[in-house]
Amino acid sequence: MKQMSDTAYGKHGEEEIQKLFLFGVFIAITYLALEYAWRISRAKFLRACNFSLKKKIFNQILHYDINSFQESNNGSYISLLNNDLRLMDEKYFRVLPNIYSEMNMMAVALIAMFLYNPMLAILQIFLCIPQLLLPRVFGKKASDKQKKYMDSLDAWNAEVKDIFAGFEVVKSFGIEDKIIEKYRRSIENVERNGFEMRIQQAKSISLSSVALYLSFILQTIFSVYLVFQGEITMGILLGAMQISNFIGNPAKEISTRYLEYQTVKPVISRISAMLDRNFDMNEEKSRICLDTIVPVRIENLSFSYSYEKGRQILFDLDFQFEKGKKYAIVGGSGSGKSTLIRLLMGYFDRYEGEIYYGEKLQKNVDKKSLYQHMAMIHQKVFLFDDTIRNNITMYKPYSDKEVWKAVNNAGLKDVIERMGEGLDSRIQEGGKNLSGGEQQRIAIARAFIQKIQVLLMDEGTSSLDSHTAGLIDSLLVNMEELTLICITHKVNKELLQCYDEILVLEEGRILEHGSYENLSEQRKQLLEWNAEGGKDDYRG
Repeated sequence: MKQMSDTAYGKHGEEEIQKLFLFGVFIAITYLALEYAWRISRAKFLRACNFSLKKKIFNQILHYDINSFQESNNGSYISLLNNDLRLMDEKYFRVLPNIYSEMNMMAVALIAMFLYNPMLAILQIFLCIPQLLLPRVFGKKASDKQKKYMDSLDAWNAEVKDIFAGFEVVKSFGIEDKIIEKYRRSIENVERNGFEMRIQQAKSISLSSVALYLSFILQTIFSVYLVFQGEITMGILLGAMQISNFIGNPAKEISTRYLEYQTVKPVISRISAMLDRNFDMNEEKSRICLDTIVPVRIENLSFSYSYEKGRQILFDLDFQFEKGKKYAIVGGSGSGKSTLIRLLMGYFDRYEGEIYYGEKLQKNVDKKSLYQHMAMIHQKVFLFDDTIRNNITMYKPYSDKEVWKAVNNAGLKDVIERMGEGLDSRIQEGGKNLSGGEQQRIAIARAFIQKIQVLLMDEGTSSLDSHTAGLIDSLLVNMEELTLICITHKVNKELLQCYDEILVLEEGRILEHGSYENLSEQRKQLLEWNAEGGKDDYRG
């Protein structure tokens, strides 16, 4: 603008216009190259940041033990991986390169302004200060509003997850209207908090815009005054006005971007807290690998869930599970049966007492090594949206012969033939194209294929028909090298007599243990009564 003005009022106009044209072409080409390089670099920066953060957070979550994981609702993890990381991308990773870019632009423009007229440059610096200070004034309130908004998003995610998980219950009880009203209140809370957060941001951005326009007016008036005083030419005035845009606008942009950073600080704090959670990788690497895990021994074992403060589940249990023997665990609801086998499986680290595999303390054992020798069949089976092969092998390299052997032992052959594509038949999300019994057979096949030493079962055949359940139970109790620890409710006398020992749990304590014949007559009567459909209560 300065050169154009000086050319318009000076001599040799055509020559200067040609120079201006060539200079303009050079600037355009340079700008194109730099703009493209900037955007490519920014894209690479964003890809690296987002990939790294998503991987680290997911890895960190998977390092939790089950007790730690269950301290939070699953919806909060989903919210973190979706909402929090999206905000980190939009308001942090994308903002940082822009702030540095605007700072560079301001620095170069101020140098140019100093070359034109130092007084104009100094005035511009003072006029930018209010714009840069405004985010610090409003940032704390904006950050608090953002945290409140994120908390409401967490609650909303958890509620949606629960509604969809209980969809059949909602339909069965005809409570659609109630659930819709509950959902309406939840999203109303989310949107109200989001609105308050945006209003807080709007205050700062509006004041920053006003400060920009006021600085432009003051800069213009002072520049005109300098022209009247003969301090600068009209060309310098026009050039300075153009350059001031590259100081004032970046200052406003930095102010807005910094405010966005302030609003995302609660998210950064939450993610940082997760990433800073201490998992000693060197300690994990130094853990012991097992050749054998039997006998399994518990000494003075006590446990309570961290999210159920004040309620203890197990009390000073002592017992030893011998190699190759079969154990049935019976007891009333809430007696601690499932908790016990989850502790044996190494799901929880925070317990009192000790668990031994052979002579090795569980706390010193490498979990991956443990799970090469021990498997668990849960009452509720989780299936991946993947092939039958991958759901049985759990993505490990077993041969077709090994897979088919596990399939036959679990009674899955007819299921696979019905699905039509052999081991590559696909299981739909949540196993919805399989019956409950078929899903449990998949879980049983998973255990068979690992050739484990100890098998834990939490009602592992409860969803099977009596014939198939009987076949699998008989197969398991007759496997000589296998140590079987099985929680069961509905059993018959003949099967109970096949177990080497029966443990009777009640209120977290072992009331009695021994073979069926060695149990007290009262206990045997209760077990037989239960097997015939009696009340689920084993107390004497």
